[in-house]
Amino acid sequence: MTEAQWDITEADLDDLVAQVREAGQDTQEAEEIKAALSGGDVTPAEAAGVKRRLIVLALRYGGKALAWLLKHFSQEAAQYVIRHSQRLADFLDRAENWAVDKITRFLEGCGVPVQQAQTIARTIMAIVG
Repeated sequence: MTEAQWDITEADLDDLVAQVREAGQDTQEAEEIKAALSGGDVTPAEAAGVKRRLIVLALRYGGKALAWLLKHFSQEAAQYVIRHSQRLADFLDRAENWAVDKITRFLEGCGVPVQQAQTIARTIMAIVG
């Protein structure tokens, strides 16, 4: 998949900052993500870390960033992501290393069917690149 397929707009990132603020949380992390993805000078390794943080915040705070994330999934997979967004965000936030098999096993433990769990995990890993 090309990098362009994973682009998130500046408006989506502005909304993420607003969602974090509305939740009464410190917006520093969301603002750092916005700066990095809006033309910041980041290495490929740093970009992967930024995208990891973006996914966690999108899952946790919703809004346009979550809509951006969900568009990469089938409708059925997106429903499972929505249903388990907070638990998935917590799991991903705690995980030092993300891997398809680890994410799949976690989702299966949440009751997600294996096919959908694998699809979700592969998509998340493709976004992180």
